[in-house]
Amino acid sequence: MAFTVSPSKSASNRRDFLTSLPSHLIIEILSRLPAKSLVQCKSVCKQWLDLTSDPYLAELHFTRSKPGVAIHQSEPSKNLLRVADFDDFHVPTAEIDLKSLTPSPDVAVDGSVKGLLLLRDANYKREALYVCNPLTREYIELASPNQVVRYPSIATHGFGVTNSSEEFKIVRIYQEREIDPRSGSCLRIPNSECQVYTLGTGEWRDVGEITPFAYDGRLIGQFFRGNLHWIIEDLNGNELISAFDLENEAFHPFPSPFPGRKLLGSVGVLDDCLCLCDNTSNFEVDIWVMKEYGIGKSWSKRFVIRKMPELIGPSFEIVRVLKVLGDGNILLVWADYCVLNYCSKSEVTQEVDMVQSRGPNSVEAMHYVPSLMSVKSFVREKVVKF
Repeated sequence: MAFTVSPSKSASNRRDFLTSLPSHLIIEILSRLPAKSLVQCKSVCKQWLDLTSDPYLAELHFTRSKPGVAIHQSEPSKNLLRVADFDDFHVPTAEIDLKSLTPSPDVAVDGSVKGLLLLRDANYKREALYVCNPLTREYIELASPNQVVRYPSIATHGFGVTNSSEEFKIVRIYQEREIDPRSGSCLRIPNSECQVYTLGTGEWRDVGEITPFAYDGRLIGQFFRGNLHWIIEDLNGNELISAFDLENEAFHPFPSPFPGRKLLGSVGVLDDCLCLCDNTSNFEVDIWVMKEYGIGKSWSKRFVIRKMPELIGPSFEIVRVLKVLGDGNILLVWADYCVLNYCSKSEVTQEVDMVQSRGPNSVEAMHYVPSLMSVKSFVREKVVKF
């Protein structure tokens, strides 16, 4: 006599088998799944829902997660935030319409740390900062900072985590400026302040007045090795790198690759080294790497990237390194307008279509590693679901 098992019963048996496994084995299995699949596992049963909310699983999964990209696309009709793998930009792991967070179209991504994103509402009528996890679809709105930015004042932010205590901190540098009306250059910085917001405290703390180096309001602090990094300029026009130690909350500067020369650059991370991407030249973008962290003499020019014909000429736009791909190609973000792919073998630069539609939009792209870390772990913060 032959016996058959219905597909629905077979699926039920498989689920019963998986849910009957010891918790430590289930955690080991779940930690190896892609982020999108792990999120879907929440709906299998209550046991798996509880396990996927366990901080231990979130941390274990993060250590095994494949680095990806966070893409923010702003258009008149939509304001989308997507996270995806570098292998396929158009198949998002998660997608969120930021209009559910704020009606303002002027949202910027100001940092990415351990699966959390720092978002900034750049509308000058209301400066607001949010920390969100696109996978858990949770966010918190930070308390408003003390000062409201009005031109010619600027504010720049950085987001990082301390090495020893795992405290997540947002750093805000606020500067009042006096501008030469003819040249547009900064004449004087009468006030320069630094504030720190530790997630879970619900408030900003004043670090105090800081040395009046000029910061570029278009740049964000690059997190690397427990420090946040900015390109700064002293009032004599000398370019430096400013590093803010998140542990002891102190600044220490070190030299740029070419002290005494103007640059149009951004700080990034390349092959686990601090790097600087310089767009000063009319014809090429230079990428410098600091081989020994903090040692000014260790700067070395790593790549010279020829610009596409339509980008040749004088530029005031910031270029950032996004990712070095497995084939040696380099992804660059050009002024939050487009993403470029530089082929190191052919020395050809081409635009990459990271969004599914083109038009009058801005495209931000930032390195992102998916995580199931819940922002509910930060006490004294009001958590909202998207």
